[in-house]
Amino acid sequence: MPESRPNKWLSLIAWLLPSSDFKLRILRSLGNHIGRDVAIGPNLVLNCGRFSIADGAAIMSFNIFKQLSSIELGPQSVIGRFNQFTAAPEYQRYSPLVGKLIVGEFGYITNRHYVDCSGQVILRPYAVVGGIKSTIQSHEADLAENTSKPGRVILGRNAMTGTGCILLKDSYLPERSVLAAGSVLSRAKDRDGMVSGLYGGAPARFLREIKDMEFWHRACNYTPIVPFDDAQFHLE
Repeated sequence: MPESRPNKWLSLIAWLLPSSDFKLRILRSLGNHIGRDVAIGPNLVLNCGRFSIADGAAIMSFNIFKQLSSIELGPQSVIGRFNQFTAAPEYQRYSPLVGKLIVGEFGYITNRHYVDCSGQVILRPYAVVGGIKSTIQSHEADLAENTSKPGRVILGRNAMTGTGCILLKDSYLPERSVLAAGSVLSRAKDRDGMVSGLYGGAPARFLREIKDMEFWHRACNYTPIVPFDDAQFHLE
């Protein structure tokens, strides 16, 4: 049996409110777990299960969440702006374990992505869906059997995807790995055998190892802007 959900009409109104302590109190009263120092902008939430948002996490403005069974955000994790998260509710009739978005500590989903959470989408701690306009698809049609099945998409600890990537059902990006912009990550045939490194292509394949990066040791989700040489920007 699917778990009971917060009242969808009250939730719709509450989630559309601007960020404030009043909004957080209402969301808690509806059955959501909201930690300390949480920031939540106005978002469109349509018939979703409970949110569990840990201390210091943030959901910025103008995201859409539709028919997910649950959303879990770890400490200091961030969801940016203009993202769309959906789940096909039919799968949830057969299991309470699908329809889930799970973002670990310091995980980050930037802006303008589409994330299908019909199965499970899991970002391990410090994993990042970076750039813009990536698509994560956690279910697919089996044309041979004429059926549709959910699965998992997992980003390992400190893994990152570039702009415009496609991650398909049962795909896996190992920890401390980067998926190059525009790549298509398909089903992992041997997840345990995959090694950390740069992956790219369509379908994506291992390209090379990556040496230690400061990104893996960051203390927050803000990437600082530093002085640069503007010579290349002078108009001829």
